[in-house]
Amino acid sequence: MKTHFEKLTVFGLAIFTLVGCLIASPGGDPEKDKKYYQVVFIWVTDPEKFQEYGEKVGPIVSKYGGAGERILSPIHSIYAGNSKIEQPHMVNIVYYDSKEAYQQFENDPEFLKIKHLRSESIKMAGIGGYAIGGELNTGGVAERLYMLEMAYFKDGKAKPYDSYRKKSKDFYKKHGLFTERILEPDNVFGGIQMPDRVSILYHDKASRKDQLQADPQHKEIEGLYMDAISDLIWVEGKAAFVNMD
Repeated sequence: MKTHFEKLTVFGLAIFTLVGCLIASPGGDPEKDKKYYQVVFIWVTDPEKFQEYGEKVGPIVSKYGGAGERILSPIHSIYAGNSKIEQPHMVNIVYYDSKEAYQQFENDPEFLKIKHLRSESIKMAGIGGYAIGGELNTGGVAERLYMLEMAYFKDGKAKPYDSYRKKSKDFYKKHGLFTERILEPDNVFGGIQMPDRVSILYHDKASRKDQLQADPQHKEIEGLYMDAISDLIWVEGKAAFVNMD
């Protein structure tokens, strides 16, 4: 008999399409990157029905350029402040070629026929926004420890957080901590409070996390971080299902 996790992996290639709650105004610099990104927390309530939905929605969403950039399997998480949610079964980082393409997918008659399968099989929460930084690298993805950070600026001010990121750049690089994507959110759904910044980070090897925390300079960097934020949502996990090359 298949375990719950094994059932999820069967349709992992399709689940990046399960994002139907967001239509946001353009942000960032649309001349540089018109893609609209979404970070989606998913809780599966009916694996069999979810699989059916995944199989049917894949061909539909592909017509509109919908794709998954990364799917994470959480192993540890922290939810602070007003966002009281349980650890999801998976976290999807997805994108569409444009806002218009996403809207067309949302209104596709074939999608509307099967949309009920999604609401009957999963619960979702997440954010949407435009990329303002980060670098996507392939190779060794299975070795990585991923970290999803939803940061809430202290007093709503970006300057202390941006200063922290600048001062910590060399320190993090020394310990193999890299930024895959930085998003400026413009919409939320499913009970998550709107963060000021969303980052998808990773250690190139899981063991690097302990090395970073043991470095004497870590206390200084951590102090800068705590001075810059008032709250956060933090999820650690491994890449799963797709884009493992």
